Amino acid sequence: MKLALSPGMKVLKPPAVTPTGTKLASRTKLMLEPDSPLVLIIDDDPVDRVLVTESLADKGFRLVEADTATQGLQLIDELRPDLVLLDIMLPDIDGFAACSRLRLTPHGRHLPVLMMTGLDDVNSMRRAFHAGATDFVTKPLDPALLEFRLRYLLRATAIADELRHSEALLASAQRIAQLGHFAYVPRRGFSAWNTQTHAVLGLAPEVWITTLEDLLQHVAPADRPRVCDALTACEGGDEPIEFSITDSSGATRTILQHAVRERHEDGHRVIGTFQNITERRLAEQKIHRLAYYDLVTGLPNRLLLERLLADMLAEADRAGEGVAALSIDLDHFQRVNDSVGHDIGNGLLAAIGQRLAGCVRASGRRGPSDLDGANRVDLVARCGGDEFCIVLPGISRAADVEQVAQRMRESLQQPFNVAGQEFFVTTSIGMAMHPGDGQDAETLLRHAELALAQAKRKGRDRCEFYDAQLNTRARARLSMETNLRQAIGSEQLSLHYQPKFSVATGEVVGMEALVRWQHPTLGRIAPAEFIPVAEESGLILPLGEWILTEACRQLAEWRQRGCRQLRCAVNLSPAQFRDRKLPALIARILQQAHLGAEMLELELTESLLMEDVGAAQLTLRKLRDLGMTLAVDDFGTGYSSLNYLKRLPLDVLKIDQSFIRELRQDSDDAAIVEAVIAMAHSLRLGVVAEGVELDHQLEFLRALGCDVAQGYLFSKPLPAARFADWIAGRPALATAADG
Repeated sequence: MKLALSPGMKVLKPPAVTPTGTKLASRTKLMLEPDSPLVLIIDDDPVDRVLVTESLADKGFRLVEADTATQGLQLIDELRPDLVLLDIMLPDIDGFAACSRLRLTPHGRHLPVLMMTGLDDVNSMRRAFHAGATDFVTKPLDPALLEFRLRYLLRATAIADELRHSEALLASAQRIAQLGHFAYVPRRGFSAWNTQTHAVLGLAPEVWITTLEDLLQHVAPADRPRVCDALTACEGGDEPIEFSITDSSGATRTILQHAVRERHEDGHRVIGTFQNITERRLAEQKIHRLAYYDLVTGLPNRLLLERLLADMLAEADRAGEGVAALSIDLDHFQRVNDSVGHDIGNGLLAAIGQRLAGCVRASGRRGPSDLDGANRVDLVARCGGDEFCIVLPGISRAADVEQVAQRMRESLQQPFNVAGQEFFVTTSIGMAMHPGDGQDAETLLRHAELALAQAKRKGRDRCEFYDAQLNTRARARLSMETNLRQAIGSEQLSLHYQPKFSVATGEVVGMEALVRWQHPTLGRIAPAEFIPVAEESGLILPLGEWILTEACRQLAEWRQRGCRQLRCAVNLSPAQFRDRKLPALIARILQQAHLGAEMLELELTESLLMEDVGAAQLTLRKLRDLGMTLAVDDFGTGYSSLNYLKRLPLDVLKIDQSFIRELRQDSDDAAIVEAVIAMAHSLRLGVVAEGVELDHQLEFLRALGCDVAQGYLFSKPLPAARFADWIAGRPALATAADG
């Protein structure tokens, strides 16, 4: 940096030039490093300045001179010297005033200042230090000691600078960590309390904290004894504590205190830190809620349920009491999501959770309301999907458990209003009781769920207790599911085909594809055994896709072999029909088989169609647009409503075999069959009678004008190879075929 020197200023460094351009005396001819200490001499006496420069010229200092206080202050601002030698007697202002002024400048605040004077009195020394001087020397200066005096000041200043730097870093770290420190002496109060500590506690600057009482008035009343003990106890108390404090804005903060005790002249001293962990605790609470509570209903989830149930069971064992677990499933809740969407579905789930919680509260059973601290409180949890679970501690009689379950079912049967829509809910409930039905939480809940599955198998909208046989059946069903999963797509599964005949002509007009399972070790497994397992496990979708694919593949193969083209009927499960991808799936299967849709007939039960007539109508129209025939299977066993027959795009009614079986013995069955045929024809629907086994049944159907019949009178279901040969040898049939 270039410095414009005014008269009276000299920078002494070799080779140096005075304002007039003349060379300085030989005393300045030293090669100094640019980072050598820069000393500013402010003195109006040129003799004194020469003496100082002579004594320091060969000691490794760079020297700058000024003969007035004003010039010296300017140089401090421009050159930022490392040390100042300041005379008291100056022509413009005295050294005391100059020192006071330089302490107000950014660079001069901590700059070491050695004041020089010919005065040798205590008052001058006192004024010098009061003005901010670092040290004080009297003239004449001792050249031998001056160097060491300056180096001592520089070293002390460097140590002080390092200390201030460390304190600044500590303050920044404490600010970032929201950490403040303190020192407390019981007999004297707080002996250290910085601004960061104030900030951590959220206290306004005008709030003074000097005593323990000052602090305690801001601490939550419930936490005051712990804070007081942590600061005043003579022994122990070094473990961290948490407490709540109300800051100056009225908000509550969570403070973590760490402290240690030290011996002190007044007994002991506590040195510690305060840390603001409010955000950490809020984050932990949020994580806790995400981990242990259901977001839709606000109820405990399965994870928290198992943890709390384990505590309840341990307490029940100690008290010799029972605990009941209820597993609750909402019947056909998926229809709500499918029809009105998940947002409204979630709203309904939340309302159901509130009503269940209300049932528990209304029961008047004992137990605190704080779940995390309770082992004797009724507990409601959402375990996922549309399943809830209720735990009833302190209950030992099955009759009492069933009474609670029935009360909950009745409460949930009352209508729900969500987003302006009214919903009616029925529930299935499984019940298990500790200790008989399970010694641990996992077993007890699993057995309640097995009882729930039993209630659903028995028709839903009911309550069932667990019994030991359910375990055996559950293991058998699990084994069945595992085997079926392996069988799908393998040679274990095959399709058999039962022909359909024109009642009027005896001609074969089609067939129905029926799945068969031949297990390599278990042998033949009846559809009545594995189809329900497939439906419950979700395997019905891949199984149903395999059946459709195999039936279409077989039809295409027969056509390539020149066989007669016959329409094949395939049963659709409820899960398949509800799958929105069904029309696209069937279209793809037909395309891959190079088969026309007119070769395929889909059979659906009337109970399935009546679940949601609007949705069924939409799906049926998509299937009809593909060109396939649509039939109602087992007609007469469900709703048998003329209204849905008018609204739905159907082609065929299949009369259930239970009505055909007793045609001769039961006049009511005969009347029903006659009415169905007449009604179907009036609606321009075809009629198929299934389960025809006797000649008189066929004659009765022929007399009523039934269109198609199938049954053992004509043929049992046949494997694909036998069916093709059988069809080839029987173009028409008027009498019973081989069975």
